[in-house]
Amino acid sequence: MRIATSQIYTASLQQINKSLNNVMELQMMTSTQKKLNAPSDDPSGAALSMQLRAYSATLLTYEENCTLGGNYLSTADGALQQSSELLMNVSELAEQAATETYTKEQMESMALELRQNMDSIYQVSNTKLGEVYLFSGNDIENSAYEKTVGVTIDDPSMTHTDIVSVQGDPSQTVYIQMTESGTIGGTEDLEYRYSTDGGDTWVTATLLAGETAIVTGEASITLAAGTTVTGEDGSGEGTNFYIRTAYEYAGSDEELTLAIGEDTTLDVTSNGSSIFGGIDPATGEPYPEPNLFEAMGDLLVYMETGNSEGVASCIETINDAYEQLLQRAASIGARQNTAQNTAIAISITKDRSISQISSVEDADATQLSVEMAQAEYVYQAVLSTTSNVFKLNLLSYL
Repeated sequence: MRIATSQIYTASLQQINKSLNNVMELQMMTSTQKKLNAPSDDPSGAALSMQLRAYSATLLTYEENCTLGGNYLSTADGALQQSSELLMNVSELAEQAATETYTKEQMESMALELRQNMDSIYQVSNTKLGEVYLFSGNDIENSAYEKTVGVTIDDPSMTHTDIVSVQGDPSQTVYIQMTESGTIGGTEDLEYRYSTDGGDTWVTATLLAGETAIVTGEASITLAAGTTVTGEDGSGEGTNFYIRTAYEYAGSDEELTLAIGEDTTLDVTSNGSSIFGGIDPATGEPYPEPNLFEAMGDLLVYMETGNSEGVASCIETINDAYEQLLQRAASIGARQNTAQNTAIAISITKDRSISQISSVEDADATQLSVEMAQAEYVYQAVLSTTSNVFKLNLLSYL
């Protein structure tokens, strides 16, 4: 077969380029220490690498959510521990004030301490980490509770559904006694009296026929028309109202959840109303018992008015609210453990995923060094051989 000189040149250049290209590829691998620098290097390996990297990124998100959620839950757990200690103080005050061995002045001093504890628990209910309120459900940008005004009803025939509204901002309990029996909004005037110093002094007033708002100097309470009230007969019986500090829930009923697995989420905030109770903004009425804030509000008015029997009636509700708080704290602690344990498991899985990515992408430095030496040797050999071939011509044999 006749071989033209041009064929020899072309074949020689192809071998040179092939050897040089091999050297360049190995040089790139040496520079990056990776055997997969472009999809064309290993299409199936590149696809696997993309899948592994996407999976690793997802795991990282889950791990970050576990860490963030764990921080939220840890802070909330600490806040509830503080609340439980404060509530123990409240319970001790209630037990003391219910014994009927203290004067009204002493009970008023206890009431001052109770107010301080209530304010501290209110501050705890608005605990936040960074800019996230932890007891506002998923409404994390707004505080869980706001101070408002509420009412304690001392009449077994009445409920909070009979209250239309309560207004004012009294500095301490406003004690209202109906002194005449009748119907709110009826055709006859009704006499009542109120005190702003715990019953030491009284102001007499009249609810005019057809009117429904009982007005005092610092606050007012509007009753539903048709509500029946009973006049106080001197024995303490009758319809009594106590307008006092209350706390309205301003958060969401739904907790903030974070994904910590493919099909797993974790509640990282809490619905404060299930822990602290207070006033339901949707109805304007207290949440069902045990309602911590309302129980403390009732306890406060009985202490400020020197009513030991009323104080005693609050003890069971206070204790129930304490048990509820402990249960919610246990739930938060369990979720905190879930976040920690899941983070550990994810970290192990993520390390394995990174190891798999390395096995697909990273080059073996020792093997690469050997292959590089071989490629350079081959390239030098091809250059040498080609140089000798290019020197040959007919004159070399004359």
